[in-house]
Amino acid sequence: MGKILLLLLIMVTGFSALMRPWIGISSYYFLSLLGPQYIWWWVFDGVRVSLLVAGFAIAGIGIDLLKGNLAPRLLKTRLNLYVLLLWVFLAVSYWLGPFVDLYASGGRTPEQIFSLMNNVFLFYFCATITVDDLKKIRYLTLVMVVSVIYLAYWANDQYLSANWSQFNMGRLMGPRSIGGGSIYGDENAFAMFFVTGLPFVFYLGMEVRKKWLRYLLWAVIPLGGHAIFLTGSRGGLLGICVTLFVGLFLSKRKILAIPVLLGAFMFYQWQAGSVMKDRSEIIAEYEGDRSATDRLDAWGGGVKMILTHPVTGVGLGSFVTALPIFIEHRPMVAHNTLIQFAAESGLGAGVCYVLLIYTFYRNARRVLLRCNAEKSDETAKRIDQYNKTCMISFSGLVVCSLFLSLNTYEIFFFLLIINNSLAQICQEKLDPA
Repeated sequence: MGKILLLLLIMVTGFSALMRPWIGISSYYFLSLLGPQYIWWWVFDGVRVSLLVAGFAIAGIGIDLLKGNLAPRLLKTRLNLYVLLLWVFLAVSYWLGPFVDLYASGGRTPEQIFSLMNNVFLFYFCATITVDDLKKIRYLTLVMVVSVIYLAYWANDQYLSANWSQFNMGRLMGPRSIGGGSIYGDENAFAMFFVTGLPFVFYLGMEVRKKWLRYLLWAVIPLGGHAIFLTGSRGGLLGICVTLFVGLFLSKRKILAIPVLLGAFMFYQWQAGSVMKDRSEIIAEYEGDRSATDRLDAWGGGVKMILTHPVTGVGLGSFVTALPIFIEHRPMVAHNTLIQFAAESGLGAGVCYVLLIYTFYRNARRVLLRCNAEKSDETAKRIDQYNKTCMISFSGLVVCSLFLSLNTYEIFFFLLIINNSLAQICQEKLDPA
């Protein structure tokens, strides 16, 4: 029965995507963010839903391009130029990287990573050309909110039902299929989902008019915070602190800063748990923390890779393979997104990553200033709300990327899509001349 319903949903989604490609794009990101194929794996087993949805969405975009319904203006931006160049550098490092063919075992192969990144970049550009108004941005934000609500419930349910098989040494892992596949199998990646998703929940609550629905949405926020505590991720803890401070900085009610910070601290003391507290207490004491010293060693090894292979890097997906060759250390990832990009795919990839971050904030600042100048305009208010949501979410992600390898983390590109669209919409709606 479950598979019959799934096939019906695929057919409806596919037909809708042919008529309105942005529906296919939203469905794709729903699969990417929530990962229902890992939660209800017995229903999705044997059905390549992502591939089917992707095919319908791309076909719909092709039809609209032939009809002239899609304008390429959203593609012609500086942000997209840097995304394209990053894709090129990753491809070059895959084909010419000296350590790609030396891959041994463990984790994703370079071929799998290359295939995954091609999908990520392809759908980034598909989404960029279709998400061209505030209505479509709203649906993307709703996809994020629905995903956060369900996964916050799922995470807390694992704890309350004492499903300890879902915990790794006391740390909650994300949902996974019976074969072990998962987009949130790593505790840090699962924590980062809530770091980036909770700002969307908060601002949607600000948008709704019914108070009971607003408070119901905001009730998800402490559940999401508790989910971060369950992962025991120090990166997640740092990320949620960053989003909190950035949110307060952007808020017009700064008088609430002290009670909000005090409430967050009390909630941490009450609900963080021994695993989270023990791990957070040694953040500054890196000499006695093997995880921290390993990171420093990996960064040093990454710098050596960059200096030795500045053009191609060691090869896409080859940092783990190359690290023991450059320094005397066990295989591990860089635990730094910038170093991982630059070491694997050359200095060009690292520069593009930095330029993407710079351009994101450049776009966001321009939108913020323009919206502040049009406070009475309803469109400006909506643009401002989405812009602030993305700024807060992106800030938490970027800070955590200093300590985590988030190179294949699709939420990064999800936020770039919204930022790129908001910049263009703001220019067209508020600066018609």
